[in-house]
Amino acid sequence: MKVFFKNRLDYIYLLMCILNYALIFFIGAIVTISIQRIIDIARARSFMDMLDYLPGDGLTNFIFSMICFFVLLFIMIIPRMRKLNGKEIIIYYAFEICLCLLITKNTYFTSNVILLLVMADAMTYTPSNKYRILILVVLFVLYMGAIRDFISPFYSVASFENFTSIYSSQTIAVLLGTKNTLVSLNIVAFMLYLFFLVQDKIEENQRFISLNKQLQEANKQLRDYADISEKMGETKERNRLAREIHDTLGHTLTGISVGLEACQVILDKDRDMAKQQLKLLSENARRGLDDVRRSVDKLKPDALERYTLKEALDILMFDFQKMTDVSIRYMCHIPSLELEQDEQEVVYRIVQEGITNAVRHGHASVIYVTIAKEGNTLILIIEDNGKGCKDIKKGFGLSHMQDRIDLLHGDIRFYGQNGFTIIAEIPIRQGE
Repeated sequence: MKVFFKNRLDYIYLLMCILNYALIFFIGAIVTISIQRIIDIARARSFMDMLDYLPGDGLTNFIFSMICFFVLLFIMIIPRMRKLNGKEIIIYYAFEICLCLLITKNTYFTSNVILLLVMADAMTYTPSNKYRILILVVLFVLYMGAIRDFISPFYSVASFENFTSIYSSQTIAVLLGTKNTLVSLNIVAFMLYLFFLVQDKIEENQRFISLNKQLQEANKQLRDYADISEKMGETKERNRLAREIHDTLGHTLTGISVGLEACQVILDKDRDMAKQQLKLLSENARRGLDDVRRSVDKLKPDALERYTLKEALDILMFDFQKMTDVSIRYMCHIPSLELEQDEQEVVYRIVQEGITNAVRHGHASVIYVTIAKEGNTLILIIEDNGKGCKDIKKGFGLSHMQDRIDLLHGDIRFYGQNGFTIIAEIPIRQGE
């Protein structure tokens, strides 16, 4: 039941069907009873003399009209079950109109209001304006043509009034009043249907306008969000690039700076050693420049492209010791440092930045680097014997260490007493 009656229009349509049924039943019943009464009182000859048209068997017409009406009701279910295409629409409404005309003819053109049912159907369930206008024009012409007073000059037909003429004037008034009331109620129900249909269309248009405004606002918000995301992406990428260049250049230049200071000290004492040191510094400078270029291109340390993390860390600390004459004591308690790419990069960069800061800011001579694992957490500790820092203010290097760790949802802490200590805890996504 809920499939067919979804809103107030469906219930008004049901009312129209009931009123049409009542009208057809009333006309058919009165005509059948009247014909039988005429036969019973032997007034058939005088009655026939009143007519220009032989009405046929009243009961047969009544039964045929009721059958046509129920067939009409049955096929009216079709557009409520599925959407009709162009050809199906023509066939559907042609069949409906034929049934309505048969009913109208067999009720002596008294029930032409049944065409209003088809009009209501067409206005609601015809998707194309072209078909809708065509069908409504045809229905209007047929509705006007099916009015008995309009058609009687061209087509001989008995009237309902002819069949009521055998009754008393009081009975005739009741019968005609009932018939006219049913016809009027059908028209009123149709007008009510039109009113609510127009109201629903207006509300639907208002909803569409409201939804369109909401959609436009959502599109605007999405565009604004896209612009913000793009700017955030650009800012994030610039920060990453700055971080990579800072890590690479800072590490390389610190090593070169310390190495050059050492050369100044030994230049007068041992020129050969100074030349060897300068050659080593030159190689590290070229390597650092290549690393910068690769970092700009791929934002990934060059060493991690060619070596495993463990090998890259060994090379990093070995080269740094040669350039700076700083002692790095490195212990890794994990047999194999097989991490995800982003995890490897974070570990490498923190070690690189940590040992660089130890020399650049702390002037340390000994650095301790320890890597261990506890559960699914990698623990990285970098300690030095430098001058430390009681009031730690995060500069570019420490801030980017924090950023890197935050990206992996880890934790990093800095301590400035008795040298400088960095403790990083990184949750890892796979085992050793």
